[in-house]
Amino acid sequence: MSIFSQEKVDIVFLNTPLLEVLKETESKYGVKFSFDPDIVQKEVVTFSKKKCELIDLLSEIELQTILLFNQVNDRYYYISKNHSKLNEYNLLNEVLVTNYITSGINKKKNGSISILPKQLGVLPGLTEPDVLESLKIIPGVQSPNETASGIFIRGGTPNQNLVLWDGIKMFYSGHFFGLLSAFNPYTTKEITLSKSGTEARYGNRVSGVIDIKTSDNIPEKITGGFGLNMTHADAFIHVPISKKSAFSFSARRSYSDILKTFTFDKLSTRVFQTFDDNQENNIIDKTIKFDRDNTFKFSDYTAKLIIKPSNDEILSLSFLHTTNNLSNHFNIPFYKDNYTDDLNIKNAGLSAQWTKKSSEKSTKNFKAYFSTFNLAYRGRYSYIDDYLVFNSIKDNLINDIGFTYDYTYSLNDKTDILLGYNFTSTEAEYKLQYQIDLDGSQIFSSIQDDEGANNTHSIFGEYLFDNNNWNINLGTRFNYFSKIDKYVLEPRIYFEKKLSESLSLKTSFEKKHQTLSQVVEFQTSILGFDLENQIWAQINKDDIPLQKSTQIGTGLLFNKNNWKINIEPYFKKVSGMTSQTSGYNDQTQDFSKGEGDVFGIDVLINKKINNYRTWINYSYTKNRFKFLDLENEFFPANHDITNYFSWSHAYKLNNYEFSLGWNYRTGNPYTAVNEFYINDNGTPVIDLDTDNLNAKRLPSYHRLDASMTYSFNFSERWKGKLGFSLLNIYNRKNILSRTHNAVPVRNSNNDIEYKLEQVDKISLGITPNLVYRVYF
Repeated sequence: MSIFSQEKVDIVFLNTPLLEVLKETESKYGVKFSFDPDIVQKEVVTFSKKKCELIDLLSEIELQTILLFNQVNDRYYYISKNHSKLNEYNLLNEVLVTNYITSGINKKKNGSISILPKQLGVLPGLTEPDVLESLKIIPGVQSPNETASGIFIRGGTPNQNLVLWDGIKMFYSGHFFGLLSAFNPYTTKEITLSKSGTEARYGNRVSGVIDIKTSDNIPEKITGGFGLNMTHADAFIHVPISKKSAFSFSARRSYSDILKTFTFDKLSTRVFQTFDDNQENNIIDKTIKFDRDNTFKFSDYTAKLIIKPSNDEILSLSFLHTTNNLSNHFNIPFYKDNYTDDLNIKNAGLSAQWTKKSSEKSTKNFKAYFSTFNLAYRGRYSYIDDYLVFNSIKDNLINDIGFTYDYTYSLNDKTDILLGYNFTSTEAEYKLQYQIDLDGSQIFSSIQDDEGANNTHSIFGEYLFDNNNWNINLGTRFNYFSKIDKYVLEPRIYFEKKLSESLSLKTSFEKKHQTLSQVVEFQTSILGFDLENQIWAQINKDDIPLQKSTQIGTGLLFNKNNWKINIEPYFKKVSGMTSQTSGYNDQTQDFSKGEGDVFGIDVLINKKINNYRTWINYSYTKNRFKFLDLENEFFPANHDITNYFSWSHAYKLNNYEFSLGWNYRTGNPYTAVNEFYINDNGTPVIDLDTDNLNAKRLPSYHRLDASMTYSFNFSERWKGKLGFSLLNIYNRKNILSRTHNAVPVRNSNNDIEYKLEQVDKISLGITPNLVYRVYF
């Protein structure tokens, strides 16, 4: 039998229960395992290798689980828990439904969704597990502007989402103006998405929570990897310092400033199309030549130190730094026109976390963080050797610091109590300056600025109950906001009742508040710059009120015979909104306060057949706003998507993975032009139909995406992967937004007059991407 166990066998497991894996391993290799059935009950394994030795298979199972194989002799092994990895796999006890949509996406008992990038199967249009892009396959999560960081959760806007990376609050989550997420997926352990019934530990945002965590594991040997696709390159490494400490580092950088690929050109056209058009429209004679030089680059760096003094204690220090830089030069030699735009965006942070299991029943947790965000824009237009000069300056700065202490006590094996305190201090300031000089003399100048600080003190608590029939999470959060001297109470409720072995009923309720908002400014659009026109502004008692949201939802979950069906209707009401923070001041100059409500239904249908999986994601949403000075009647929100439907497929064959997905949605709303005329001063005026805001709809959006990856081994330690993806296979020209401009033209008398021009922002056309990765 010992000779039999040394044979090499072809192994293929895809999300296979560990108990089945162990039985098949005993049969194929002639070995016997002794173990407690409880410790293997919830484990699953995904692994494939031709001519696999037993030692390789056991090592892979140890890598994917919290288990340890202890060899007694050539044939017999006993299995135990690997205590050094228990913190890494705590989430297994929290998981209610594994493979909720596809491999690596699980539903937790508190209603949140867990995404594990290392286990994530290939998704349509993605060759790599983009941290934010992968959220879009979850019902209720949409991106009307076709970006990775533009995450709209159940009608909420991206700035209403709480995004955390190892406890660091993020204020800018994208690269390349949102088309890529700013987080390296290869250092990410888990992404937790909360759409409703949010845990009481999370505060100061009125929409969803996206909590990104990196690994706390201490490897036995150096692990890492590097890769290259058609937009950027990256590398990461995980180094054990000792048996109780480790260090991780990762880096990503675009190379578009060195080499522009076909994929980058496609992305660039999508991002800069209206920006470029705004500048080119100033050329009256279209035969006149111009010069343009666009340079764009991004980078991100992370580092983490992990220390485990004992099996019951862990200390970690994390660092993150992301940058985005744009430099644009546009020159019309004939007119002696020169445009210059420089934009720099940085989000960096540092966090520390200490967790100690004091006893079998109690755990202490302390987190502290510092986050800083800085946006600096400089725009300049000059005419005839600086005879006429327009200057625009935009600065936005946030410094955010905070800490949290919480204590969890287990009353019994079914009931936990959580108590905690959270403090945050946020300083935010912005400055908008616009100036016109004529022949060296200033003829116009305007400055809009604001700065303020808010300290938030929060006490929170939760009661958690879990048995075979009930999952209950009752929580509350009590906040004090110093800037407006106000106390608020935020109840949070989530419960799930098992009606049968395959059917469950769930209900959630939550109240939330938000002190920091994004204001939409239109000053920089005067120079044609229409990118990143949102700035963070602090709450005050005048024009930026406290945002509030209340959400209630219910639903049914069916899970049987590899079928998963989830139906969730919900209703959300939001107040404390303004026309400026919501982006409607291009339609009216009035600064108006208002409210909104969202009614929706999220539906998921998922079926697995051997190595094939298919899922349907459908959302119906009715998202409406009402502002006091804009009709004072409800109208569709800018991002109202009434119907969203996607149908995706994934198939695994040996070392190949294939994915295909088609998605369709209702077109975005827009406001039609009521009248276009030239006033007495000779200035063109575009009068929008403000009596029927967003009454028109763009054509429906739809596209087909595909992906394929192939994994292989260089050696026992070195592994590789090749991937290819294709976005918008049939090259559909989807319209994302519609605005109108007054464009100067020469008439038959050689005089300059203005005409109304419809400006449509078009989505990505057919866009391929390649990836090559190496792991060790």
